Amino acid sequence: MLYSLRHIRAHPQLLLLTLMIFLQGSAYGSTLPYLSITAIQELGMSDQAYSVLVFVTSLCAVTISVSLGILSDLMGDRRTIIMVMAVMGAIGYGAIFLFPSIPIFIAATAIIIPFFQSVSSLIFVSVRAETAGLPSRDGAAINATVRAFVSAAWVVMPAAVGFAFASSASMMGAWGVAALCALLISLSSAFLPARPAPDRIAGTSRAGFFSALSELATPLMLARAVSMALLTGTIRLASTVWPLILISDLGGKTGDVGIVAGLIALFEIPFMLIWASLLKRLNILVILAIGGLLYAAFMAMLTLATSPWQLYALTIPAAAGAAALLSMPLTYFQDLFPGRPGLGTSFNPINSFLGNGLTAIVFGTGAHLFGYSGTAWLGVAMALAGIFGLVILEKRRPTVA
Repeated sequence: MLYSLRHIRAHPQLLLLTLMIFLQGSAYGSTLPYLSITAIQELGMSDQAYSVLVFVTSLCAVTISVSLGILSDLMGDRRTIIMVMAVMGAIGYGAIFLFPSIPIFIAATAIIIPFFQSVSSLIFVSVRAETAGLPSRDGAAINATVRAFVSAAWVVMPAAVGFAFASSASMMGAWGVAALCALLISLSSAFLPARPAPDRIAGTSRAGFFSALSELATPLMLARAVSMALLTGTIRLASTVWPLILISDLGGKTGDVGIVAGLIALFEIPFMLIWASLLKRLNILVILAIGGLLYAAFMAMLTLATSPWQLYALTIPAAAGAAALLSMPLTYFQDLFPGRPGLGTSFNPINSFLGNGLTAIVFGTGAHLFGYSGTAWLGVAMALAGIFGLVILEKRRPTVA
């Protein structure tokens, strides 16, 4: 744990990248908690229109992130890509802040801001490139430690923004904060080295791009993506289910939801650092399996709770499991393509997209047929299925240059 922090502090480029990922998390943490409230209640979008917006935004984000991840390997100069994409974020967030209306909100959220969302993937590609000379487990530990700063931003920003604009009739100021974060990322990226990737893929850009894309679409790789999505999708499912159980079944209050969510996010940070340090002794698949089992146990115990205070106690296993499932998949995918961090990182937005889709299907079906507690048990089944799939597929791990 301390080794990773010391290494980041001793290397200015890693320290700068860590600052940039914190700013990226701050932009998300400023706006995402208030996205539905602002769109529906403040601007007057319908529930159906908002649902379509979320789907289109997710589709655009995964398409852009995968494409730019591959292109970053081909082009080599990730600094320019990050700088431009961050400026896109400043324009998108700034447009919503300065010109609040439904058309501007839809255009910025669905078309412009997804370009900014790709910045996080590109930052982690750069982190991987900076640690390429280290032993693989040391590099993975640093990767996971940097990921902890995203959680740190989520602990700070939602509450800070909510407090700052509590007396205002509008939450549009949150988008102004996000625009500032994006602008700071763009300015910070100017200090990154402009160098070609040492392992730049030979051949034309078009041939290299479609060749890399075809590697993502092989049956084995798609099976890995689905297995990981089943495992990590439990976090999204639980985040939907436990507030409903807390309020509807246990008689909790809205304030309890905020406190429990904050505690989980807070506890995730030390657990991410712990998992990062354990990478020196444990295989990453073992950590993913342990994290998945811990999160499955949290979801199972969630169904047995009879009082709100018990959910507070469950924040510890929830945070321990979520920390592994949030911080390890990126390194897992990058390890599949050790010479091309952009290609490996491209799996992360695919995993997020698939996880969101699986969560929507499981929640929609489970809540209708089995209620909220029954849906939580479906989440347990998702976690176990994901672990089983990854373990089976590990025996067929490819050797990719």
